[in-house]
Amino acid sequence: MILASLGKGLCPNCMSMEPELPPGQDTRGTCSHCGGDLYKQNPPQLLPVGTVLNCGEHSCHLGTVLGQGGFGVTYIGYDPAAGCKVAVKEYFPTRCAQRGEDGHTVEPLPGMEETYAGGRYSFVKEARVLSELEGMPSVVQALAYVETNNTAYLIMEYLDGTPLYRMVDPKAGKRIPAEKLLPPLKKLLYDISRLHDKKVIHRDIAPDNIMWMPDGSLKLLDFGSARSMEDGKSMTVMLKHGFAPVEQYQSHGQGTYTDVYAMAATIYYCLTAVTPPQSTERMLGGEDLRIKRPTALGVALAPEEEDALLWGLEVLPQNRPQTMGEFAQRLFPDLKPLIVQPQPAPQPQSAYQPRQQGRLWFQYGKEEWRNLGFQERMGSLWPLYLACALVLLFGIVALAWLVL
Repeated sequence: MILASLGKGLCPNCMSMEPELPPGQDTRGTCSHCGGDLYKQNPPQLLPVGTVLNCGEHSCHLGTVLGQGGFGVTYIGYDPAAGCKVAVKEYFPTRCAQRGEDGHTVEPLPGMEETYAGGRYSFVKEARVLSELEGMPSVVQALAYVETNNTAYLIMEYLDGTPLYRMVDPKAGKRIPAEKLLPPLKKLLYDISRLHDKKVIHRDIAPDNIMWMPDGSLKLLDFGSARSMEDGKSMTVMLKHGFAPVEQYQSHGQGTYTDVYAMAATIYYCLTAVTPPQSTERMLGGEDLRIKRPTALGVALAPEEEDALLWGLEVLPQNRPQTMGEFAQRLFPDLKPLIVQPQPAPQPQSAYQPRQQGRLWFQYGKEEWRNLGFQERMGSLWPLYLACALVLLFGIVALAWLVL
């Protein structure tokens, strides 16, 4: 029986206590708290309900699945020592791994051993990053992590809230009013600024990774893409189209300004119920690819608030706020004395963040092009010169071959 395997009559869906009844008299099928099936099981490839995970001080009883992505599974759990619910995230990348025959261990697929090991290393690093973050109420709290079953687990505080994406419905025109969304954003931006001060960037800020809590506060989740700005390594490409800035479409050139764009795009989506155009497409210009001002879509924003939001959505990294503190100060001027100001990250050098002397003609806007001098225009057209030279050289070679 599932209730017995969980111990003390815990509901596998909400981990609430169900009163025990004498044998033969328990005909309940649903939880009196959440209405969920008391005997629900997880799919075969996932850990069975009632699994006990020993993590030193934390011994967790696992329940049903809260969510599953390409890299891991999150279960609801119960910590008897602390007497509270927890969320347990298991590294289980379905594209390169499978569940072992014992129903608990995780095994890499043939030929995917290196990929699996690399992902596991990154997962453990996420756990370490979270465990070192203290005093940030807007960031999900990590309680412990353990490596067992040939994989790794991260035990976090259980958040009984609503992801922002569920509060928005583009088809129904459902939005989050500015007067409701903006006030709790102050603390969130403040804590992200402190996160950046510790040289950590999230790289995956989006409506599905920010949760609206019952008390009206916001929590930042899922640090699976987080990276240190000091490790000197290239960064893997993590993308959510519409929320990822141009520099994130390659492995170099990311920084605190990367989180600024994603945060601004998330705010824009929640206020307007419109996903911003993909940043790489916005590089091409065109009326259809321009971001519409929120006020034009019926959002009640003050001019300075709207300008701050659109500043955070600038396509080129050097044109937007370089830190979350800078962005927050513009959006909320009253936060100026509170925001921790990290040192601005180095300007990214990439195809999307060109060096000043290597900027090409298609990377200028119409107004910028009109204002360029003759030498600047000619300098930006060097690929055309090269193409013409190659065509001319080919023509000379072909003519010489025909003559000879």
